[in-house]
Amino acid sequence: MEFLLVLFICPIIVLTASIKGYLITKKWFVVPAVTFIAFTILTFTIFNKTFFFWVIVYTLLSIIVSLIMKFKKK
Repeated sequence: MEFLLVLFICPIIVLTASIKGYLITKKWFVVPAVTFIAFTILTFTIFNKTFFFWVIVYTLLSIIVSLIMKFKKK
């Protein structure tokens, strides 16, 4: 179950949150910051410390999607 969460569910949540968050705030850096903070909290409360690698991956994914949305809207 954790495998499905890490590889499928969390990236889909990050993608949709990045798109919706950019459309609401019009700032590309807000959602990646919230993503980093939220997943870091989850790392130390629910998952183990090895999940922090995925925190970095999800944050980078959120940055990429937010920047794509920024340049697509202009």
